[in-house]
Amino acid sequence: MDVKTIILGFLNDGEMSGYDIKQFFSNSIGFFYDASFGAIYPALRKLEEEGLVTKREIIQSGKPNKILYSITDSGKELFQKEMMTPIQPPIVRSDMLVKLFFAGKRTPQEQEKLFDACLQHQKDLLAHTAKSRAKLADGMDEFQQFSWDYSLHYIQSTVQFLEDNKDRLLKKTNAEVKA
Repeated sequence: MDVKTIILGFLNDGEMSGYDIKQFFSNSIGFFYDASFGAIYPALRKLEEEGLVTKREIIQSGKPNKILYSITDSGKELFQKEMMTPIQPPIVRSDMLVKLFFAGKRTPQEQEKLFDACLQHQKDLLAHTAKSRAKLADGMDEFQQFSWDYSLHYIQSTVQFLEDNKDRLLKKTNAEVKA
């Protein structure tokens, strides 16, 4: 699903500003799909050009005017149509895995430091995600809760995998260096 379609989904819940949409990305689905302001605002412009959203300006004194976006009936129809399309395979982008992939060229001390940093990052991510899920729990429906639980399970599995395989990986690479 692309950024435009996700924005339409968010707008089904009501009128939002670009900032609100960014917050919704970060605080609701950010673990498995996030978007920057650099992606959100062009998508909103395109959606407006296509007649899928409308915008209205709220005049504010002492600060910039606020632009609120609303989904149109055409936007709602397109969103429902997009929800029925086949599920695409995930695109996995992991800075952690790329760094681990190339860690074989580093010293054993650098490898261990990198591995420990990766593990700590995943533990921190797990704590942050659990805290965010708990904070938002009351406002979520069952499907949103399921998505958050899946995300937590994914991170927990990553932490467990790293913990289970640290000694095997680092002992093997250290033994190879000594040989």
